Amino acid sequence: MALEKIGLQHGTQAHLGAGMKLGLVHVSERRDGGPPEIVLFVKDSGENELTLHPGDTFPVGDQIWKFDNIRDAGGNRLGASFSRVE
Repeated sequence: MALEKIGLQHGTQAHLGAGMKLGLVHVSERRDGGPPEIVLFVKDSGENELTLHPGDTFPVGDQIWKFDNIRDAGGNRLGASFSRVE
């Protein structure tokens, strides 16, 4: 069964199958008035680091995912949630 939603803590990875994975490299809440952002590592047929803001979509292999929001992951760690669009 394909994953539809993923939550990652800073410094963790999720394996999507078929050699594809996501890793949360950096999380910034941007308290200075700018939008929150993350740096996400994506491995599919290649390897990329993407800077994303809530609502941004990105490809992983033949799938499209969306960065939903930044969340408290507990233990003074931030995390991010993602949902599969296609």
